[in-house]
Amino acid sequence: MPKPTHILAFVVGASVLAAACAKVPYTDRRQYNLVPNSLMMGLGKSSYSSTLSEVKVKKKGEDVQTLERVGERISNVAKEPKFAWEFSLIQEDTVNAWCLPGGYIGFYTGILPVLESESGMAFVMGHEVGHATGHHGAERMSQQLTLLGGLAGLELYLANKTKMKPEHRVVLLGALGLGAEVGAILPFSRLHESEADVMGMMYMAEAGYPPAESIGVWERMAALGGGSVPVFLSTHPSHDKRIANQKEWLPEARKKYQRNKRSDADSLTKVIWK
Repeated sequence: MPKPTHILAFVVGASVLAAACAKVPYTDRRQYNLVPNSLMMGLGKSSYSSTLSEVKVKKKGEDVQTLERVGERISNVAKEPKFAWEFSLIQEDTVNAWCLPGGYIGFYTGILPVLESESGMAFVMGHEVGHATGHHGAERMSQQLTLLGGLAGLELYLANKTKMKPEHRVVLLGALGLGAEVGAILPFSRLHESEADVMGMMYMAEAGYPPAESIGVWERMAALGGGSVPVFLSTHPSHDKRIANQKEWLPEARKKYQRNKRSDADSLTKVIWK
């Protein structure tokens, strides 16, 4: 009869093998993901309800209609039929937007002037949707679980197989944890942001929005300024790197746009928020 440890090893190995077969849309990067999608969708739904209960959500108006229209167009090309796809406009000056696992999306009114047009909104909508369809949240959680498991295993080894004092083990494990955070977790977060930018551009192009507008969004974001956190400690790439990344992928996005260009293309870049 197989030992429990052998069964556990088999399950973990099978999970890792399955994860290795998963690819991120458009970039085709193979990702490390051990967390079931059903679990992430449940977390997304509960987090969405909890977040909206603490803020003021706009229910009516042209801005809400625009958000829902853009959300519907982008979600249609994202091709995730199991996602719930809900869109909320939050009355708050915060310059931000987010998409939780399962397609639960929130935009703050504070970001609208930076978006300027429906096309600007389509890019950010595509970017946030990209985080969800790219399963970035599950991948980050998988990395954290692996890191914690590795540190716990090392602590057991050091405690049982070496004469290292407890206070020295704490210092060593703390240093290793920080090194992993800076050397692996944060760069992966920056990679996720870059991937979401690419996916956002591709989604907007497939939905009939001119992809070049995505560059304008990041240029306006850069003009807002921000903190001086070093890039190697930041969870987001610099604005210059994001813009350069967009320009690199723009030719391919334009091909998609030409195949899906909408008859009302001129109105999609009209400035409606200042």
